[in-house]
Amino acid sequence: MKAEPQNAVGLVLRLSQLAESDMLVDLFTSEKGRITALAKGGKRSRKRFFGLLLTGHLLEIELLPSKKGGSLWLLAGARIMQNHLGLREDFRRFMASGPVLEILLRGTPAMDPMPQVLELAKATLARLSLAKGKAQTGSALVVFLTRLLALLGYRLHLSSCLVCGRPIKHNRECRLSLAGGHVCPHCRDNRFGVIVPAGLAKGLETAANLEVNALNRLSFSKAHLNPAMTFLTRFWQETLGHDLPSLGLALRLLTRETWD
Repeated sequence: MKAEPQNAVGLVLRLSQLAESDMLVDLFTSEKGRITALAKGGKRSRKRFFGLLLTGHLLEIELLPSKKGGSLWLLAGARIMQNHLGLREDFRRFMASGPVLEILLRGTPAMDPMPQVLELAKATLARLSLAKGKAQTGSALVVFLTRLLALLGYRLHLSSCLVCGRPIKHNRECRLSLAGGHVCPHCRDNRFGVIVPAGLAKGLETAANLEVNALNRLSFSKAHLNPAMTFLTRFWQETLGHDLPSLGLALRLLTRETWD
């Protein structure tokens, strides 16, 4: 009996050419989590896939199990839902969107549905598509990186010291450690840390707890972006055990003196 296509909504994370005309497509879907699908003729097809298979595109897709079995799917069809065109209108937005896709690709397990993670990614890409200037662009990425840590089980400990348990005083500078959160001045910690200005830890704690539909209202000042991005970049790299090149590029973009 011929298998019926399974419908799903998927965000294109990565494209890899296979043979002369076929492509492997890594997607993050609401129904199945992260998957890899074979798009036969995906490089040349003007009927099924023309203009659809681009990173950052949100697609409604039809999937068939691979005849070889295993975890590979066949991409039978696709329809655009959101192209996030604004990302390709400004190279800085496009660079800032890179970590969203790369972390979903490298930091999530295959075939593990996480609808909240997809909703967060969609909201972040939509926000980045409209971002103007460093503060808006950086805020969208900082919020994403912080909230995703919580959703994947790596929530930062920001209410009290990791070592002694003293409550954090948000009106003072504090130290964020790669151990996973705040370490007070009275305690020793040998891990890499970043001294962050007053109020930043509170902002990160808010980002970790807000629902996705409210995250767009949260912004960080330019003074907070540099230390926030410096710490979050190192923490994600340490957590996943990958260099995460796109995150390193975004860090350099958002911490340089000039923007225009």
